[in-house]
Amino acid sequence: MRNWEVIHRLHFGRRILESRRHSGGMNEPLVISQDAGVLSLVQSAAAAAGISVHTCEASAQVRRAWAGASLVIVGVDQAAAVAGLGLPERGGVHVVGDDAEAVLAWSVPLSAPGLILPSQAGFLASLLDDAHRPSSSLGTVLRLFGATGGLGTSTLAMGLAVRAARRARRVAVVELDPTGGGLDVMAGVEAESGWRWGDLTAARGHVDDLTDHLPSVLGVSIVAASREVAIVPPEAVAAVLASLRRTHDLVVIDQGRVPPAHEETVLVVGADVRAVLAGQALLAGGLATTRAVVRTGPGRRLPLDLVAESLGVVVAGVMPHDGRLPMALEAGDPPGRAGGKTARGLDKLLDRLVPALAVPVQTRGLGTLRLREDEAMRPAHRGRP
Repeated sequence: MRNWEVIHRLHFGRRILESRRHSGGMNEPLVISQDAGVLSLVQSAAAAAGISVHTCEASAQVRRAWAGASLVIVGVDQAAAVAGLGLPERGGVHVVGDDAEAVLAWSVPLSAPGLILPSQAGFLASLLDDAHRPSSSLGTVLRLFGATGGLGTSTLAMGLAVRAARRARRVAVVELDPTGGGLDVMAGVEAESGWRWGDLTAARGHVDDLTDHLPSVLGVSIVAASREVAIVPPEAVAAVLASLRRTHDLVVIDQGRVPPAHEETVLVVGADVRAVLAGQALLAGGLATTRAVVRTGPGRRLPLDLVAESLGVVVAGVMPHDGRLPMALEAGDPPGRAGGKTARGLDKLLDRLVPALAVPVQTRGLGTLRLREDEAMRPAHRGRP
């Protein structure tokens, strides 16, 4: 049972209602700023998300609340003071302000992403809402990015989503490339009514459950590219993804040709020299990944341990070539719907990439068979193929 203590205090000449939890869980988000513009935007975003925030000014208050806050928002007006406190490093800190140069300058010493206000205010409600919810109540996000074109990354994304839905999970698949051609087409539901990205460009802050508004196939909600290319603002993408995480167990993201900023991503790479070289270039450019899925088949026969060593990542599994798959996709038959080679390969990958969804395998006299750790190859260093 949560114990709520309602505290009234005077702040900048106004009475602010604050709710402070003492349930042993996470404390409310912490805002460190005296900038009236920043405080107004944060309070508005918090109201939209239906939560309260705790505002600190004095250094003693900051020290007490720093470690326990579910999220920390530091205004550039207080960034120097916070940096000078010598506080322990922690995640979930964001620097905000209307001066882009100042935000960028303080982002590095505070090891914190920056938000430029008011242009990126749409991100605030999503950040606050995510921080307010226990991480266990949010769905897992699985991002896939192909080292080159033609590797079947979109097919893999849809297939993993379909196989996860077969395990009675709520699953969504998201296409982030506006020129991707439409995951709804791959699934054979392009004629089904529902919202595509062109209908979601105005999404901001807290977005309610989208499930009933999206096309779906085999229990998978699909956020697909529109027939007409739509430029989707980052704030809309953040709001939609936050909504999907609240309402789904797994959100599979097909990044297309849109490299993720800093989010952990699974690299899809072919077992061939060109694809491995492309993967090395992506990693050198800052792609955040520790895992890869290797596509094998005709012309893709490099040893998996060589691919792993060359890229410096763990090979989570293999997506083998299936000669029947192109014809099935052309007919609008989603990958992973039926059994067979593709479905078995997708199930193995799903177990490795999202262990929380793994289905125990029963064997005679052995009970539950654990996933084999030696299926993944961990390299010693990065090199060239």
